[in-house]
Amino acid sequence: MDAKTIDELLQSALAARRGTLTEIDSKRILAAGGIAVAVPEMAATADAAAAAAARIGFPVVLKVHSSGVTHKSDVGGVALNLRNATEVRDGFERIKRALAERAPHAAFDGVAVQPQARPGVEVIVGATRDDRFGPMIVAGLGGVFVETLKDTAMRLAPIGAREARTMLEELRGAPLLHGARGRAPVDLDALASLIAKVSEIAAAHPEIAELDLNPVVAYESGLAVLDARVVVAQQATQRAIDDPERHRRRIENLKRSFAAKVVAVIGDKRAGGYLWLRAMKRFSGKLYSVQIDPKEIPGIEEMGVANVKSLAEIGEPIDYAVSAVPRQVAPRILSDCVANKVAGIGFFTSGFSETGEEVGVKLENELRAIAAASDIALIGPNCMGLYNPAVGIANFPDLSAGQSGDVCFISQSGTHCINFCSQAPRHGIRINKAASIGNALILEAADYIDVMTEDPATRALGMYIEGVRNGRRFFESLRRAAARHPVVVWKGGMTEAGARATFSHTGSLATPAAVWNAMVRQSGAVGVAGLDAMLDAMEMVARGRPVKGRRMGLVAMTGGQSVVITDTFAGAGLEIPALSEASYSELGSFFNIIGGSFRNPLDAGGTIGGGGVATGNLERILEILDRDSVIDAIVLEVGTGLRAQRWAAHEDELTAFLDKLAEFAGKSPKPFVLVMHPAHLEELVAKGKRLARERGLVVFDSFERSAAAMRVSYDYWSRRADSA
Repeated sequence: MDAKTIDELLQSALAARRGTLTEIDSKRILAAGGIAVAVPEMAATADAAAAAAARIGFPVVLKVHSSGVTHKSDVGGVALNLRNATEVRDGFERIKRALAERAPHAAFDGVAVQPQARPGVEVIVGATRDDRFGPMIVAGLGGVFVETLKDTAMRLAPIGAREARTMLEELRGAPLLHGARGRAPVDLDALASLIAKVSEIAAAHPEIAELDLNPVVAYESGLAVLDARVVVAQQATQRAIDDPERHRRRIENLKRSFAAKVVAVIGDKRAGGYLWLRAMKRFSGKLYSVQIDPKEIPGIEEMGVANVKSLAEIGEPIDYAVSAVPRQVAPRILSDCVANKVAGIGFFTSGFSETGEEVGVKLENELRAIAAASDIALIGPNCMGLYNPAVGIANFPDLSAGQSGDVCFISQSGTHCINFCSQAPRHGIRINKAASIGNALILEAADYIDVMTEDPATRALGMYIEGVRNGRRFFESLRRAAARHPVVVWKGGMTEAGARATFSHTGSLATPAAVWNAMVRQSGAVGVAGLDAMLDAMEMVARGRPVKGRRMGLVAMTGGQSVVITDTFAGAGLEIPALSEASYSELGSFFNIIGGSFRNPLDAGGTIGGGGVATGNLERILEILDRDSVIDAIVLEVGTGLRAQRWAAHEDELTAFLDKLAEFAGKSPKPFVLVMHPAHLEELVAKGKRLARERGLVVFDSFERSAAAMRVSYDYWSRRADSA
């Protein structure tokens, strides 16, 4: 890359206050970036245009050259397929007249003369700069595909040719690049190289706000960049980076808070039901209350909690504090924590920048200034704080405590954090650490990701995120985490209305959905769109075997369910292949085909007794699917009709059945999940699910939820394999 030439062209435009470079200068930048491009010749007169065309070789294209024109075709500024000097002169005059008629205030500097390209597949390649994530590279098919169908793929720049190829394969119109309808395939290597080089130019030069190559024509061999446009802007001021050593100490304090031995709860009150003291009732270390109101102290002491009137009275290092004081007192409390060397503090207190009120913004700025000048791990404000069941640190009463886990969760919403953690045990999910981070004033989501990822006990990480300030840092943390274990991201504010709601809730600015989705995909993480989907996904990735192939072996109980399960899994982008002939031969030797079928899916109710009475036949079916090389994963619908009613009086039947399934799941290398519909027997089925999960089985409520969770697992493991 000729960085010097690119810098000179960009600085020249900035100095002249030209927001948009001419096509000629834009193509000079591409050429300096190592991209093969025909740089047009400038011609100020009709005769000069004809002479330039003769040098280039006919046929040629003329394009208006004017600093006042962005879209040349809108002002009649393009003349195509000019085959001789006379046509070039006529084209020159037509363009000049059209500009005078349609854009009389735009100066006519002449025309750009370039070769007429032969037909091919039109593609667009471009770069733009996002406020949070910086330079982004975009690629898509041209014409109607981009204008109407929005068929594009996006990545954070820079990327290599391999990632560029992945972008091209994502396009709905990708078959056109591979030679659909008898056409020759285009040169994907050349196209991927172009995308990668454009991304490098955009990443290396922050003055570039936009870079559009539209259209690019791709051929069987090579390509042609027909038009290019560069938009420049003064480089945005980057967010100040924390002092590395101070940041390191702050992270160590966050770890210390998660593993606290001494906790102080500041300002808890009877009116709130002593929420925080009750939440910490199973804390394994020393718990103190800090309360000066004499009306509150008796109630605190009745709970068996020692109360002091200041942090200084505690007389030993405080690892974690929780503050529930009014917002106007919050800066004073934080200063007191810093003075007493408290490692970390979570502020339940809200009413800061998320309100949009001047006083809230002012108080938040005070908190930021105090925390930024110290090593304290400030969690929140406007949050529920930390949860570590292993030591009994909790952010809500009655959450599980006393056991260690392997799933971590981060949430900018306190409600979502509590809901996930409280429902997790019913899904067989064991929490390692969780954090409700609210406004994330000092410590950002990336910090919690790093801490949780480094924990050797972590097996999977989920998060609910509304917005991030330092997008690049978030992306890098997410990518490091996803390289080690499954990461599932639930983004709040993906719609315009949702984006407004996130601002009022956390003070975060929404990231456009396309940019966010591209970032998550590129990081290797996977996305979901709700709490139930998050719980299902985390159960699958934390408790189930990795889904590394799309091909499902499906076992349903009735013919109607066989149709529905097939449609559901196919709709999720998974495959239901025909089994091997050996499998069909073996199934045919015992399968009850009266009211049943042993294709794929298998309508097996009549063969296995609807709920697993004939467990020998069920075992044979599962073993056949396990052996068949065309099957990557197995899904079994457990009949919950008449059989579930028997479970109430014959639990031994259920447990024996589940024991057999658990034995199979333990020895099979393939992912194996159950579907147990609640139907009209919700309490009985809930008991069955609990017993199944106690045996290590993965269970879902419906075909839809099982298919979605398995697709999440497949997406994660396939992306991880692609990046290896």
